[in-house]
Amino acid sequence: MRKMLVIGLMLTVVIYVLPVFCGYLDAEKLDFVPQENHIEHAEMSEEQSTEEEQQIKASGRITVQVNGEAREMPLEDYVVSVVSGEISPDFPEEAIKAQAVAARTYALYKQQAGRPAQHKDADVCNDPAHCAAYVDLKTEAAARWGETANVDAETIRRAVKETAGMVLTYEDKPIVAVFSAAAGEKSERAEDVWGSEIPYLQCVDSPGGDACPKYHATVTLSADEIRKRAAKSIPSADLSGKPSDWFKASKRSEAGGVISLKFGGVQVQGTALRTLLGLNSTNFTVNVDGDELTFITTGYGHGVGLSQWGAKYAAEQGQTWQEILAHYYPGTKITQIAV
Repeated sequence: MRKMLVIGLMLTVVIYVLPVFCGYLDAEKLDFVPQENHIEHAEMSEEQSTEEEQQIKASGRITVQVNGEAREMPLEDYVVSVVSGEISPDFPEEAIKAQAVAARTYALYKQQAGRPAQHKDADVCNDPAHCAAYVDLKTEAAARWGETANVDAETIRRAVKETAGMVLTYEDKPIVAVFSAAAGEKSERAEDVWGSEIPYLQCVDSPGGDACPKYHATVTLSADEIRKRAAKSIPSADLSGKPSDWFKASKRSEAGGVISLKFGGVQVQGTALRTLLGLNSTNFTVNVDGDELTFITTGYGHGVGLSQWGAKYAAEQGQTWQEILAHYYPGTKITQIAV
């Protein structure tokens, strides 16, 4: 029981401290991967169900803040909108289904965690930096997909319908099913990115991400521009010396992301540097040429949990959505809720 309480508290903190930026590629394509798994389709009897499990079953609607306006809607309608915004309909259906289950689970987790200050009148919002991307197919499908809008929308709806009510659980609770566009060769551990150990958000192999158009990217900034940005968010950093001396003693994760490093003599988290510099991921190196610094990144997004381009690759290798999810969220099981 104590273990469950500790994990519950930890997840509640993490969910509203971490930005769940999913690597949304706007009109670009996304993608995804895994191994053999033993996901269970749990169907509990009334005698077996605890009060917490009953709460999972009772969920069927959600309140969404869309452009500042709170809208109540069926959970499945919300999942359709998230999947439409997060993954390309050109992806294999098994990858799209995996995304649907992850999106549904994440929404349910946030709903049960309680409404945050960012949107006190809603469970979730349409800001991908805080909750998830959101596309209203009734009004936005044509603009998003053009002539193939009807076919693409039907592909998304079918994937959601065929996984209706399926969520990922750990110790009978919805998990923090975070996802991003493309992990590097391995996914990141939650602890390495956000500082909280979560049993099912571990480092796993993630092939296929390099097909993502933004898997490899560069950002070039002048020394003056970096000084200007640092003055606002990391004012104690000493950037008076040569730019080649600014970055030292980096600590990297197993997946390759920068956990922390000395920046101008100040210990800084890799996530903070990623935000400061506008990088695609924390997995970066820097080349210095005089007063010009070029940052080279691998991967797109935070890299924790499901990799969308990894899922695409896995589905192309014949893996099912269940296998994909079992790989990226090890130790979880699939539970059916009422919809």
